[in-house]
Amino acid sequence: MADGVFGVEVVTPEQPLVAGGTTAVVLKTSEGDLTVLDGHTALVSDVAICEVKVAQEDGTTLRLAVHGGFMEVDTSPGAAVGFAEGDGPLAGLSTKVTILAGVAELASAIDVPRALAAKEAAEQRVSDLTSGRGAPVDSGGGSDSPEVPLIEAEQALARAELRLAVAAGSTE
Repeated sequence: MADGVFGVEVVTPEQPLVAGGTTAVVLKTSEGDLTVLDGHTALVSDVAICEVKVAQEDGTTLRLAVHGGFMEVDTSPGAAVGFAEGDGPLAGLSTKVTILAGVAELASAIDVPRALAAKEAAEQRVSDLTSGRGAPVDSGGGSDSPEVPLIEAEQALARAELRLAVAAGSTE
């Protein structure tokens, strides 16, 4: 194993999307941007709606649209066995990042026409709700707050915009 390479796994309920070695994982949490490198301290965190970049050993970068989830950085002995063999920067320790996402897509798998349609529908819903034309729809959550439908529409818009940006390669 090359220096600085550690294990990474991105998993959804439907399938594992990424499993192997990486030199860096870049993502966003509710606390801000985060880059994980080999030897990172152990951590459990949320993952915001964001692009996740997985830098591969060959210099390429896998890009994923992740619609929230959780991440664990495991530095226990043998954590990366089967993903990226080695001890990591500290004797006896290795690093493995696991991202559990309810929904995530590789950039190459994003259906752009479908994402465009979802964006347009979400934009229309946000417009209707902010102009008073769209009656709030009971989402079944039991909340009496009229802001809930608007928040849900804004989140749908953010997810569609993320998918389009990741597919186009322009989330900077």
